[in-house]
Amino acid sequence: MTATDASPLTLYPLGDGLGSVSLVQSVGDDKMITNAARVSFGGDSDAPLNERDEKLIRYLLRHQHGSPFEHNLITFKIVCPIFVDRQMVRHRVGVSKNEISGRYVEMQERNFTPPSFRKQAPSNRQASVEDDGTLDQAEAARVWEEAWHQAFGAYQELLRLGVTREQARGVLPLSLYTESYYTFNVRSLLHFLELRDHEGAQYETRLFARAMAQLAEPLFPVTFREWRALHAG
Repeated sequence: MTATDASPLTLYPLGDGLGSVSLVQSVGDDKMITNAARVSFGGDSDAPLNERDEKLIRYLLRHQHGSPFEHNLITFKIVCPIFVDRQMVRHRVGVSKNEISGRYVEMQERNFTPPSFRKQAPSNRQASVEDDGTLDQAEAARVWEEAWHQAFGAYQELLRLGVTREQARGVLPLSLYTESYYTFNVRSLLHFLELRDHEGAQYETRLFARAMAQLAEPLFPVTFREWRALHAG
């Protein structure tokens, strides 16, 4: 078992000092993947990872033999805007999640504001494109901040009036930061990365996916190397 120390490794994908991905713990390694594959033939062993093991991992990935990649875990603590979390939570196969609850605690005044605003892609209803200079960035930022402060102010006023937290939270915006523990196995993490670090995924979500990969890759270096090689070709 490999576990991080009391101060987990943390990355800040959005560069605002709020959104973060922390590696909480991990179990397993590349050798565990090959042992899981070889146990079918009674060929698992305690021997160090070798070239045959690396070739086996390459074979498993190329031929989509997924179950050997499930005998491990990687736990992240993720602090992200709600709209990012909603893109992540859709992928629950092989993934466990526990999130902070606005029913139990008063939500903090933590809001994500984009450093710049993008335009709607003309030919894709769910995608965006970089501003070509025609967006009024200052006005967009003003509208965003005004809406955020009004929404959070309404939340605080409802609480002051005695409204229950579980109802008052209904006025909070999707730019509010939430926090969760996510636990993946390697198979589920690679699947997640294929979908969420993809040109069709929302940019902010891609940044979180890349941070997760950056923290996980040193734990399973051969698997990630072969996976990246497979998808580069």
